[in-house]
Formats: sequence, C-alpha cells, structure tokens
Amino acid sequence: MDLRTGRLLGSARQLGKVPLFSASFLQTAGVSSAALKTPSMCRGERMSEPWVDWIPGVLANHQIRELEKQGFLVELQDPDQAIDASAVDLHIGSQAYETVEGSIKPFGDQYLHQIQQQKLVKQIDPDESGAFKLKRGKTYLFEIIERLEKRTELAKARIFGQATPKSSVGRMDVLVRLVLDHMDSYDGFIPGDSLVKSSGHLFLEVTPITFSVKVKPGVALSQLRFIYGSPENCEFTGEQVARTALGGGNVNSSLTVDLEPVRLGKDETPAVAFRALQEKQDGESFFELWEKKGLVADKPDPKEYWQIVPPQNNGRLTIKKDAFYILRSKEKIRLPKGLAVYCRAVDETIGEMRIHYAGFVHPGFGRFRKDGKDGTPLIFEVRGHDLDVSLKDGQTMAHIQFYRMSEDPHLNSDNMSYETQTLQLSKYFQQWT
Repeated sequence: MDLRTGRLLGSARQLGKVPLFSASFLQTAGVSSAALKTPSMCRGERMSEPWVDWIPGVLANHQIRELEKQGFLVELQDPDQAIDASAVDLHIGSQAYETVEGSIKPFGDQYLHQIQQQKLVKQIDPDESGAFKLKRGKTYLFEIIERLEKRTELAKARIFGQATPKSSVGRMDVLVRLVLDHMDSYDGFIPGDSLVKSSGHLFLEVTPITFSVKVKPGVALSQLRFIYGSPENCEFTGEQVARTALGGGNVNSSLTVDLEPVRLGKDETPAVAFRALQEKQDGESFFELWEKKGLVADKPDPKEYWQIVPPQNNGRLTIKKDAFYILRSKEKIRLPKGLAVYCRAVDETIGEMRIHYAGFVHPGFGRFRKDGKDGTPLIFEVRGHDLDVSLKDGQTMAHIQFYRMSEDPHLNSDNMSYETQTLQLSKYFQQWT
C-alpha cells in the first residue's frame, strides 16, 4: 500500500485540495518527469524557492537542510546531528531568565521586549561550570540559538511550524514549550501577518516538575517540524493508515496503556511502570540534561531516581497524587518512510492525572529495527494531581495524527534512540540492571 494516496487514506476534505501523489511515486509509476512539471517550469521559468518541486506535507531531513542552506533557518548548530528524519533540534543559547510570576503565555507581540518592560523576568547567570541550575516548580525562559529568516517568503509559501519537547526531556517530567516572537500560542507558528512581523527569534519556556535539573548552552531540549501547506490538508485519516502504522491491531488511531508486566534487569523483576522516587524530588541535587560522551558508567544509576511499579492483583494501576510515572502503549508503531505522526493526549488531563509526552514519531520508527522485530510501543509520561486515579489495562490515553511526508527522508537508524524500547527511561540514565 502506498501511504501517499489521499483517496484511500485521506479524509474527504483533502480530495481535490492537495496533490495525491509524490513526484517520486508518479515517476515510479511511469509518469515522465516532463509531465510532472508545472506550465511555468515547462517554459523554463523555474522558481528559485526550494519548495517549487515539493508536494504538501511534513518536510524531510534533506528538505529542512535546503531551508537552512537558503537562509530560511539560520544559526543551526551541527546540522548533520540536529536534523532528524522529520524535524530539527533547537538549541538553547547563553541568555537565560527566570520568570517571576510563573509561565507567560505568548500574546502576539514582541515577546521578550514586552515581558522585560513589565519586569516579568529576571536574568540568571550560569554556575562555575557554565551550566544553568533550574529548580523544580519554577519556570525559566531561554533564547534559542537558531532563528527564522526570510519570513515573508515562508508565509507566502504557506510553511507551518510545529514543536514538541525532545523525548528524553519529557521522560524527566520537564515541560518545554516553544515561543516565536509575535505568535499568540505555544509550540509552533502559522504563516500570516504574525510570522511576517516576527523578528524570527525563538524562545523556550522550561519548567522542571519532578527533578531540579541543569542545562547548558548548546543543549537541545525541543525540536521543530516544518509542514508545507495546511496541516489539515496533509493529514491522513481512516482505518487503512492506522492498520499499516499500528501493525494491523488498532484501526481507530488511538493509543492505550499496557499494564501487562515486562521483566526488567538481571533479576527479571515484573514491571508495569516506573515511578520517580519522592526523596530525589525533595533534595537539592540537579540532574544534568545532556548526554555524557564517556563510558556508560558515567550516566546516573536509574535506581537512585526511580522505582519499579509491580503489577497489581486486579490488573489495574493506581496513579498516586503528585507522583510521576513512565508507562507504555499496547500499540506498536511501525511507520513507513512516507508517514509522520503527532501524538495528542485524549485530554490534557484525564480525571485527576495529566498526560504529557514528546509528540513526534519520525518516519521509519519501529519498522526497520536492527533486531528484526516489527513495531515499537510509545511511552506515556503521566503525573498524578490532587487525587489517586485507578487505570485499567487497555484504557485509551492518546490519539495519533498521521501526516504525509512531502518527500521520503533519508533514514539513519543510529539516530533512533528508542526504536527498540519496551518500558524505558530517558537515555540520560544507564539501562536498568
């Protein structure tokens, strides 16, 4: 099945509005390259914009690189490492602030200038190692090194932006939200006057909840996805695409919690979840949110920060108030190259618990595993609120949205950190032994 076909997999609103096939697909089917050109291209009036040959969809890694090369995304740090199959890492800079009155929602104006004038932030300095200490329960603001340029052209081309935290950061219960100057909502941008008026500067609002953490300039906490054309017109719906991406089991694009125990460590301890240790939340230690480039032993021992949650006799799981959990989905994702996923919680809060997690699943995830297995579960990051909550096995936790890729990405399995995961903590930790 070709997942680029809007007629079988797309919703009715898509038909007639966007191209149904990629250029590569049509060429494979025997359609000549000359037939694929627009009238202006046939006359030799080829446009200089990179998107002239693209179809609407999520931009692949080589397309993002083209935006960077042509000056639409500037100051990109280490492009070969930063650009993933369908998104680009955003790196914090050396300017950091603590918000004095909590989180500051974007308001459609010059963001940093306005909040500085209103004395809503105070600048903070790094410690002697050059890192910033972020205390749990407080909110901080960082300027991003990367920024957007040629915003008028991006707006005219109908380029949209969508952002989520990096998965490793979300698994540490750190809320990360992107702000673009002049936008009035978090985690992205839409083409229009606000994008044109924007300075192109990006900011990251960071709130550690469970653990106090340390970050340093150059660390990537968030990632940005570019979409060519309206996201609604690039979305696939229907049971066929769900069947393909979820391995044939689930056909309604939902993710459910798996409370069947897995066995972890040398003792093969049965586990349905990880729970953060309360004593590590109350101390003054700061967890470093960057990977150690030395031996595996240089990473923290997870047993100092987490405990295994064993299965309950009734097959349920009690989410304790104010506690943070790592769980997994029953569904095993197996994405073809031409498909990207965005995850959304069924509701931001379900009863008295909050579900939040990094929302992107990149093309190829779970489908080309080195161990030969087919499909990989996703991770839920769940926090209890004011009351205990009892979860049942198979309870719906999230819905997933499927988006067509504008072009197939070049896949690098070495960049897929969690492709073989079952129930797994952040890669900042050692493996559970």
